[in-house]
Amino acid sequence: MIGIEQYRKIQEYKALGLAQTRTAKALGITYSSVSKYWNMSEEDYVREAEKERYHMDNYRQYILEHLKICPQMRDTNIYLKLVEAFPDLQVKRATFYRYMKALREQHGYPHASKRKTSPREISPPGYEAQADFGQYKLKDMYGRIVRIYFFCMVLSYSRMKFVYFSPDPFTTKTAIKAHNYAFQYFGGRTQTILYDLDRVYVVSENLGNIIFVPAFEEYVKRIGYNVSLCRPRDPQSKGKVEEVIGYIKQSFLEGRIYTGIDCLNSAALSWLDREGNGRIHTVTRKVPREMFMEEQKYLLHVKPYSEVSSTVASFDKDGVVNYKGNRYLINTGMMDAHKRIRIEDDGEMLLFYDAETNDLLAKYPVTEDTGQLFKPEENYSRDRVSLTIIKQYFAEYEIAQEFIRRMEQQQPKYFNTHCIRLYRMTKFYTIGQLLDGIEYCIDTERCSAYELLAYLMYQYGEHIAKKFLPNQQYFNHLARSKEIRREIDG
Repeated sequence: MIGIEQYRKIQEYKALGLAQTRTAKALGITYSSVSKYWNMSEEDYVREAEKERYHMDNYRQYILEHLKICPQMRDTNIYLKLVEAFPDLQVKRATFYRYMKALREQHGYPHASKRKTSPREISPPGYEAQADFGQYKLKDMYGRIVRIYFFCMVLSYSRMKFVYFSPDPFTTKTAIKAHNYAFQYFGGRTQTILYDLDRVYVVSENLGNIIFVPAFEEYVKRIGYNVSLCRPRDPQSKGKVEEVIGYIKQSFLEGRIYTGIDCLNSAALSWLDREGNGRIHTVTRKVPREMFMEEQKYLLHVKPYSEVSSTVASFDKDGVVNYKGNRYLINTGMMDAHKRIRIEDDGEMLLFYDAETNDLLAKYPVTEDTGQLFKPEENYSRDRVSLTIIKQYFAEYEIAQEFIRRMEQQQPKYFNTHCIRLYRMTKFYTIGQLLDGIEYCIDTERCSAYELLAYLMYQYGEHIAKKFLPNQQYFNHLARSKEIRREIDG
């Protein structure tokens, strides 16, 4: 239904003797709309408008609840939420937008300011993708603030988008996992992927001399694509993915209640299919999914990549396995000397299996030390001793005990490793410093030794951590500490 101003314009042009075709062209509306209201009296128009408004009033309270939570939520987002909540909704978007305009004016809810955009260069199909990270604060059902992190990739030609959410800041390992998910979603990869100089990918850069994080460099070589780097927040170079980050925040995350990371990722895939890749793009004026059907022909096949490296090795007569400069004593039991050991390295733990039966024989934390001999009894007893010691160390502090409990809940797979790292921190930081960091971790719902140490580096300087962290771990923690600085200091 058209607005009252347009209705009166139609009647004005009719009185002047204009034809319906010329009237439609002058007002920029369809001929059928002009024809519908050409002979309609104003009383009939008002009656129909009231009927339309009455229908929308059935959803008035639902809309106001969302506007109360997020007054600047875009009308398009509210419309999509209505469609999700009421699948049988029968209302045209134009009708909905008119209703929203009146409702906002009545209750004083402002519209969000529109972002200025600039033209983008045309990229050949299958040539380039752009990738970047974002973060956002959501509220859970109890009103608590939850910070979530996301990785997104967009194909430059078709504007086909992918997003993957994480409850924790991205590391090189989790970024690689996100790349794998993106390639699966697209069914292939482009020749080049554009990034900014993020610590997840780059160790250092000096006048064009780039040193990549080793794990990322190995991944790029195995997958076989080219890496192009640009400065952070450079819209001329990677404006497409920066627009996608803003689009995800405004159209998907804004006003959403956090119910868990799995639910968020599931909802994101549905949103991508329905809206993110299913509606006309504002620049190309085409639907990304339809353009993707053309671009998909040019994407290159990606061989399956496992983020867990696997190696087969043998053991000597004493049951010792040599791996990356260290020796590991394995409880081989009655295994024959000719049998083989399979070693899985996921970046955090080394898992030793019988290669034939797949029985787990031993596990050890990954270390950057070399020339060491590790024994199973030392391995497991060290886990227990570390947990016992840190519980004794923090026995008088309930907040620390709560931190340990939450760390076990949030990091069940690597809880022992986190305990060892926490125990190590007690040798370099005072109890007051540790409790300060623990309070931060509990407040942000990110209870891990990694997050704790990154905060301590931010709060008390990087020089302490540099004394005991291996280089790669130091750079990873340093990158996170800088993110914390931006989050706290702005």
